[in-house]
Amino acid sequence: MLLRTRVTLIVTATYSLLVAGLFFAGVKNEDLADERYVQATLNGQQIFWDKLVENTVQRLEGATPLLLANQEMISAIARKSPSEAREAMTPTIAGLTRRGVGRVEIVGLDGDLLYSSQGSLLETPLVDAGTVRLIAETGKARTGVTQNSDKQFIAAITVPLAALDKAVIGVATIVSDLRPPLEEFKASTGSDVFLVDRAGHMTDGTNDLLWRVFESKISVRKSRLETWRDGSRFYSVVVFPLSDGEGRVIGALVSVRDSTDTQARQHEIRMIAIGAVGVFLLLVLVVFSVYLRRSFDPLDQAIAVLNALSRGDTSVMLDVRHENDEIGRIASTVGVFRENAIKIDMLEERRERQRRRQELFIRLQMLRLSEMLEQDAREAVLGDLKQIEELSNRSTSGDQGGDGAKGELEVLAVAFQTMSSRIREQHERLESLIAERTRDVEILREALRTRDQLAALRQELDFARELQLSSLPQVFPPFPDRAEFQIHASMVPAKEVGGDFYDFFFIDHHNLGFVIGDASGKGVPAAMFIAITRSLVKAVAPLSSSPGECLAFVNTMLARDNPQTLFATCFYGVLDTRTGEVGFCNAGHPPPMILRGDGRVDAIRDVSGVALGVMEDLDYETGHFQLAPGEVVHLYTDGVTEAQDSVDALYDEPRLIAELGRTADTAPEAVIAAVLRSVEAFVGSAPQFDDITMLTLRFDLASNEADAPMEDRPRLMLTGFPATGGNEMDGRAQGAPEDEIAAPPVRQPAATPSVSVPMEPDRVAMVIANDVGELERLAELVDVFVEKHNLPEKLAFNLNVCLDELITNIISYGYDDEDSHEIQVEFVYDGREFVTTIIDDAKEYNPFVEAPIPDLDLDVDDRPIGGLGVFLVKEFMDGTDYAHEGGRNTTTLRKTISA
Repeated sequence: MLLRTRVTLIVTATYSLLVAGLFFAGVKNEDLADERYVQATLNGQQIFWDKLVENTVQRLEGATPLLLANQEMISAIARKSPSEAREAMTPTIAGLTRRGVGRVEIVGLDGDLLYSSQGSLLETPLVDAGTVRLIAETGKARTGVTQNSDKQFIAAITVPLAALDKAVIGVATIVSDLRPPLEEFKASTGSDVFLVDRAGHMTDGTNDLLWRVFESKISVRKSRLETWRDGSRFYSVVVFPLSDGEGRVIGALVSVRDSTDTQARQHEIRMIAIGAVGVFLLLVLVVFSVYLRRSFDPLDQAIAVLNALSRGDTSVMLDVRHENDEIGRIASTVGVFRENAIKIDMLEERRERQRRRQELFIRLQMLRLSEMLEQDAREAVLGDLKQIEELSNRSTSGDQGGDGAKGELEVLAVAFQTMSSRIREQHERLESLIAERTRDVEILREALRTRDQLAALRQELDFARELQLSSLPQVFPPFPDRAEFQIHASMVPAKEVGGDFYDFFFIDHHNLGFVIGDASGKGVPAAMFIAITRSLVKAVAPLSSSPGECLAFVNTMLARDNPQTLFATCFYGVLDTRTGEVGFCNAGHPPPMILRGDGRVDAIRDVSGVALGVMEDLDYETGHFQLAPGEVVHLYTDGVTEAQDSVDALYDEPRLIAELGRTADTAPEAVIAAVLRSVEAFVGSAPQFDDITMLTLRFDLASNEADAPMEDRPRLMLTGFPATGGNEMDGRAQGAPEDEIAAPPVRQPAATPSVSVPMEPDRVAMVIANDVGELERLAELVDVFVEKHNLPEKLAFNLNVCLDELITNIISYGYDDEDSHEIQVEFVYDGREFVTTIIDDAKEYNPFVEAPIPDLDLDVDDRPIGGLGVFLVKEFMDGTDYAHEGGRNTTTLRKTISA
């Protein structure tokens, strides 16, 4: 950018900023003047309107004594007689009308309209019941502007009516319209005036045609003066809100004046001022530009000479008339520079010839070097040659008046350094290539070894899959000579080997055992764990007196040596083919589904315990249900109900119940096939994440007990305590092989279910502080109370585990202060049920609903913390309940006790 251009821009910017500053100051001054004008206009019109309203109200106040003097009317109002009040008001109304009163209403203390000058008493009074009570209590009249039922603005005064005993019997409202104040306001201000409700609709005004411009466009919430434009017309609009006697905004007064002429004059003056300033600024810039151009013309000539010399043209001369000024001194300097440039040109010619000889020598040497290298290296050397030539050209052009020999030596040094570096790089590249090829060979060998190991592992997994499937019953029907029942099972593993199992076997001639289970985790560890579990169940079943005793022993054996903390859910049932009764034990497994003869599907949920392998020495309850001929028992693992579709929705238990209810063919294989088809249709293309295993048993007819011989079989007390809850299996069981018998044969008759005897409830309570150290004292009380009633020791253990979990959570998370709090614990035993109640004043929290549900399929290291303790509480207890009332939490645990 030229110097004179920069000077011109600086001057232009300076003048522009000055003009802008003056313009801004003028605008701000005009805004301040407008603000003062607006405030003065608003205040003046507000005061004038208030005065007009006040005059109207004073006129109404002057008419009030005429109304209050009518004692006959007051007596009629006291008797609540509208007809008498109307007759008494007839002469008074004429006088009130002469005083400018437009309407009179009288309302009783209960808010009922007793008199209206309009005639009808069915209209809504102007004064509501609350206002009537307030005026009656204070005895003070209320005045102001309000709206009637027609949304018209009126001036009203409401006064209390008192009987001769000074008791207030009602209120009277005297009303006058606001049309006279509007006309007077227009006459005084010269503006059209409008009364507008809160929605922006005009209720009264002096120019209906003009109001169409502002219909529903004006807000009544804020006082303001604004200029409104409608096409080519301008209007000055003043708005200030109107309030009723209680200070509520009920509308606004809007005054409108045509200001088109004033706005036009202001716009014309503004345009003239802006045009004058623009013309003045343009004139200054033109004069200044002409002056700068004439002043800088000699300097432009000097610059032209210097540009010619930079191109090597020494023929251009500078013609300067004034040699003593700055331009003359610049011309002398340019002449000296021109002479030096001629000398430099001669020197450059000599150096150019020398450079060409040097370049030819370097090119020949590097071409010889490139002939001995491979293609890539040859191209790199030729590129170096081109770079050296460019360096030579730069050295020659940059060494003006310097030592030419020094520049030539630098080029030669760079050339030889480049050649030596290229040879060294080529050698290093060869060494790196050899090392890289060696590493590639080792990687290839390792990949081949890994492939062989993977193939061997896959072969072993295929063998394990075949072995696992072959270990499960695969031949159906398994007992073709037995007509009392039909049984079928199926397993679809999610991986090469599954974590589910099923089995069925005869314990004796009349008792069929059937079992299904699901181990935590997937793959080979889960498969080994369920193989052990299945073997233990099948081995212990003939030696146990009930399913609960069988699973109790299996649980203890699994939990004692379980370093990986694996566990398995399991359902084990025994069908008595003579009666159709099924004794069962459920160790954390999904409830069995019973397809009844009438089409119902029952889910058996009344008996459920902890999964096998979680903790040693646990009790497991034995339950019972009855099957009628033709009814079906359907067992399944959570791979069925937790199957997911492409959007992660679960198949869930209600869908399974609905599918079973729609099954027409109750043959076991048909039931399993129908459920499997339903699951596959639901899942679609989504991958299978869990094993899908099902076992279905249909009871067809009762066997003839006389057909089977009485047998003796060995019986062992496996867990050290009798099974609880329900009938034991028939003692005429099929015996185990002699080499597996650990006790002499004993004939085991069927056991009779034990029933607890009701007793007077025994209660004991303790109050502890919010300190975990108190749990030891509470555990001692539990042990004493359980021992007092000769209850199982396992009850004390399980209860202490539950109390430790719940009270620790209350102390740790329920209190957010350091104060001392009391926690009350009460135990009640009535011979049938053991009830524990915990009462505290901690924060509201329902552990049985809000605690997270643990994912028992995950490994211990992968399982998130939280929820397992509450899960154990639900497993140990038969019932749990929580309530929050009066700032206190009540947690109740119930355990049914069998003798």
